[in-house]
Amino acid sequence: MLLKEVFHLNQNEMMFKVHETLLKFSISDFAIITGLNCAEYPSFCNEDGIPKQLPFGSSWLCSKYFPGKSSIYRGNLYDFLDQNQVKDDTDAIKLVLIFIVDYILLSKKDNKLVDKYLWHLVDSLDMFGSFPWGRKSFFLNLDYLKKALKGKQTDSQQDVIYYELFGFPTAF
Repeated sequence: MLLKEVFHLNQNEMMFKVHETLLKFSISDFAIITGLNCAEYPSFCNEDGIPKQLPFGSSWLCSKYFPGKSSIYRGNLYDFLDQNQVKDDTDAIKLVLIFIVDYILLSKKDNKLVDKYLWHLVDSLDMFGSFPWGRKSFFLNLDYLKKALKGKQTDSQQDVIYYELFGFPTAF
């Protein structure tokens, strides 16, 4: 499908020509496909959806389950959830929410850090639940889709060329 992309001026969507038919992939399509909140970012966020001011230091949840660490790699979160039983139900829900957002909606390589704002945002479940994750996911997805064919990689051990898609490419 990516090989069928056609140029157009709107950078917030992609268009494809398939058998003489123009197809569009936009944020409204993404919202319909995923059912995610794709509204504008709240006023406390910048244009990339990241809170403008974060509290100093680690979040309460991060400090409790990862004492002494100010940054957590995605793989560490996965290992923690896989190997530990969280006794507090609310904490368990918060950790799983961070996992779902970071591993599914904002997918990236395991050797990357969990974004600090996720730890702070999940401290308020109401704020976390009303955040427009669909918007954040869509624009990350769009960025990776546009770069996909430019960033092909070669695995010299297997003599294979491959492409990496991050974000939420399943919705595409």
